[in-house]
Amino acid sequence: MGKHRLRRWALDIVLMVLVVAGVYVWTQWRGASDVATPATLPVLTLQKPDGQWVQYHPGANQVTLINFWSADCPPCIAEIPALNWLQQWFGGAGFTVLGVAVAGNAPQAIAAARSRFAMDYPLYADKNGAAAQILGGVTLTPTSLLINPKGQIVGRYVGAISLPVVVWRLLWMSHH
Repeated sequence: MGKHRLRRWALDIVLMVLVVAGVYVWTQWRGASDVATPATLPVLTLQKPDGQWVQYHPGANQVTLINFWSADCPPCIAEIPALNWLQQWFGGAGFTVLGVAVAGNAPQAIAAARSRFAMDYPLYADKNGAAAQILGGVTLTPTSLLINPKGQIVGRYVGAISLPVVVWRLLWMSHH
């Protein structure tokens, strides 16, 4: 009787983990697709690490994952390997990760983070917070926005990104 109960308990735990994982992935996927999609996002004014201001055109016939982050945010730092992986695997094929440091990050802190964590994607700063406001009032870091080639937000991820959810979404977008 003891072995039977132990097996049943283990099976119950495995099933519960699978259900919780399934619900998590479903809610992440559903949350990404439930974002209200504006007609087209306006041009964003961002600052390059060298201090030069640039105009960024969301979409521009490519998919972009805009990642709002902060140099002193542990979850932001923790997701850098996933963002690097996305850029390495999908970059150059109509996709790019765009790191945008939120207002309040000193240029030295951004440069130090880029060097220390080998950030392998373009980095900019939202010095005055205008881009965060334009893109729906981003207030928490990390927050990532998936932008389709038409310049529309098709996914919003608050907190560290779920790599499987983003990859699934990218693959889905490439076939639709």
